[in-house]
Amino acid sequence: MDQPSSASTPYDTALASLLIGLALLVVAACGELATHGPDGMFRGGPAHVGVYPGSHASEHGQVAWAFQTGGPVRGSPLVDGDLVLVGSGDGRFYAIDRESGEERWRYEAGAAVHSSAAVHGGLVYFGDRSNAFYALDRRTRRERWRVETGADHPWDWGHEGWDYFTSSPVVAGDLIVVGSGDGNVYAFDAATGTERWRAPTGGRVRSSPAIADGLAYIGSADGVLYAVDLETGSVRWRFETEGASLNSAEFGFDRRTIQSSPAVAGGRVFLGSRDGKFYAVQALSGELAWRFDHSTPWVISSPAIYQGAAIVGTSDGLFLHAMDMETGEEVWRFETGDRVFSSPAVSGGVVYVGVHSGRFLALDAARGVLRWELRFGGAVMSSPVVHESRAYFGCDDGSVYAVRLEDGPAPRRAVYWDAERTGWNTFAAHEGVRDYFETRGYELLDRFQLARFMEASNGESGRSVVVFAMDDLPATVAAVPSDTVLARRYLDSGGKIVWLGLPPLILERDADGGITAFSRDGPRALLGVDHDRYDVDQYAAYPAPEGERWGFIDWWVSVSGVDVAEVTTPLALDENGGAAAWVKSYGGPPGTGFVSLWGTYRPIPARYYDQIRRVAEYGIGIAAGER
Repeated sequence: MDQPSSASTPYDTALASLLIGLALLVVAACGELATHGPDGMFRGGPAHVGVYPGSHASEHGQVAWAFQTGGPVRGSPLVDGDLVLVGSGDGRFYAIDRESGEERWRYEAGAAVHSSAAVHGGLVYFGDRSNAFYALDRRTRRERWRVETGADHPWDWGHEGWDYFTSSPVVAGDLIVVGSGDGNVYAFDAATGTERWRAPTGGRVRSSPAIADGLAYIGSADGVLYAVDLETGSVRWRFETEGASLNSAEFGFDRRTIQSSPAVAGGRVFLGSRDGKFYAVQALSGELAWRFDHSTPWVISSPAIYQGAAIVGTSDGLFLHAMDMETGEEVWRFETGDRVFSSPAVSGGVVYVGVHSGRFLALDAARGVLRWELRFGGAVMSSPVVHESRAYFGCDDGSVYAVRLEDGPAPRRAVYWDAERTGWNTFAAHEGVRDYFETRGYELLDRFQLARFMEASNGESGRSVVVFAMDDLPATVAAVPSDTVLARRYLDSGGKIVWLGLPPLILERDADGGITAFSRDGPRALLGVDHDRYDVDQYAAYPAPEGERWGFIDWWVSVSGVDVAEVTTPLALDENGGAAAWVKSYGGPPGTGFVSLWGTYRPIPARYYDQIRRVAEYGIGIAAGER
């Protein structure tokens, strides 16, 4: 790490600044600042410190809902009242009901939307990949204005790549300030879209501006951090990173671009660069305070500023770490095992961040110790937002997720597979399903452990799920009549079973597991669901609206479904209108009951495993009466 180039402290600099900004800077440095007034924008406010209100140090997280778009979701969602506002790589901008996860409206933009939105005066602002910027009426989605800027500035080398994010707008009084791929920083009149000024840079502007004390701070692909006067658009100072003088062609990868969005706190501007450095720069003068040398790994992530530390992730460094705001000394480091492009969010002493491997992490902000994690079906490059005990973020699997941040013990998740019962199984994918769920933290249960699991979970409504990797309901939990068997008592108490193969008890077997008869009476007696329509004919199955909410995103080939009148919730319908995937509720909270997803012996392609997991975890952790 390089030593500071100036002996002056940030507090000396702050005292020389306007007194009206002093309180804001001190609060930001302490990590307590989360928003600046009623306007919502990227990273929680114009200073972009990435800290959100709340004292909730969550013990675990559970998916509350998943909203499916038609492309990767890499921008950060914005929570505004009852809406979650977010764009997608599918070229659409969505307004999602914050509580239910249902779509309220959508807007067809001209290109992929990988910026985050801002809200001001009833208007929603965002940009798209074509360098167009929009203002929509929040309530009606009607376009109030649209501005098209120039074509993308050419790359200096030509092979920089990884150009995933675009600049997110920030509200500054009656201005909307944003960077464009054409190389300019723009200020538009918030009400009309009229250009008030533009400030040219020497490269594409993918960084998002941070605002403090009348200046906009923003990085460019030319490797320069600019401080722009908000009134005039004139450049007050320029800070050249080491990358500004490097030739990327000599390295074979980009060493110049600044994608990281600055954060302003304690009289300093903090940001990372593709030159492998993280910088602290004096906010008023543009002089270097200190820098941390990561060697070659990029720092694309934008820092969170919390309790005297700057917290940020790296690309090929494969870690997230915290640095002392004053000295740049490393406070802690957490090895993520994969790239971190997501920008960390801090709330209640917990750091939330996504990883390319699909992990969503919750770390102790003071020590960098993992508290818990969830895994998803694509890279999490989106930066999370925390609002009222939920974290919202996007994923490359095309979904926007709402994760409940909860206290107490985590709901129990288990997968049933018994090596001694493979002769009673017809489901071809049983080993793959077993391995997938076990590696994601599910308890692996044999037939005896399954019985103990169900007994222990009785009375804990909505707090457990068992995925059956085998279509075998062993005698330890199954007998007739159904009102006395453990499996049914588990369902009646609010438990959840996810079943993938042939319906339970539809095959009558001898003592050695040999099939003696095909009988629809078994599942009817156990579940109370008539299987007269069930057959082994193969038909396409398509997610129903409720199935999409639970986590289905794709069609598959299934067997004939059951009558929709027999089930509580159809999750998918076959070509003949039958319920190919369905839920039968037994009085537990929403998301519980018996869930039939595949209904056949056919193998499941591995690409469907993530959808199965989303369905399995949907609703788990909701106490009875919470909804």
